[in-house]
Amino acid sequence: MFWEWADKTGRVIGPVLVHYLVIVIISMMGLHADAAFLTSMAAVIVLPLFWRMYKKDGALCGRGEERRLSAASCLQIAALGIVCNLVLTLVINGILSFFSFSNQTQEALFASNLIVQVVGIGIIVPIMEEVLFRGIVYNRLKGYTKNAKSAAILAAVIFAVYHGNVVQMLFAFPMALILIAVYEKWGTLRADITFHMAVNLSSVILTAILSSR
Repeated sequence: MFWEWADKTGRVIGPVLVHYLVIVIISMMGLHADAAFLTSMAAVIVLPLFWRMYKKDGALCGRGEERRLSAASCLQIAALGIVCNLVLTLVINGILSFFSFSNQTQEALFASNLIVQVVGIGIIVPIMEEVLFRGIVYNRLKGYTKNAKSAAILAAVIFAVYHGNVVQMLFAFPMALILIAVYEKWGTLRADITFHMAVNLSSVILTAILSSR
């Protein structure tokens, strides 16, 4: 029983640790790059591995090919992502202002070159995170627990804790639950990637506009 539990835990947490290890190694290489570039580089490196894991899991459990989304569905999902991002950002920023906290990690990510932010944080990172946290972690938890609600909460906790600080956890936990709901509603990781890209790109653009004033 213990070894079965350890094996399942390792299969859920292992890919997350791989991503963390890659980030650590890149950070130790002394590239003198900013946070957005390092985060994007790590995403590029691990994405092929995680995609193979995701596809292999799908083959083992009989999950079919990724369902395509219509243009209307993509627009609807993107609009939903932007609205959710704005609402959560207003709520979280209100809480942070009340307690005089600042989100230094996010500020570091949005302080880099705008092109790096758009391509890396806005496109590459959302693809990698959705393959990892919803495609692999959530689906494996759902298969092991046989309970979608429990799997959703555990996956959201993992996603939040992985962001490394309390400030980002406040945003990451509810956002993870929303992303899982999007995944379940549309039945494809494409929906989550579209939603996540809309969230990140809207944050990048809004931050760029505000900082230019």
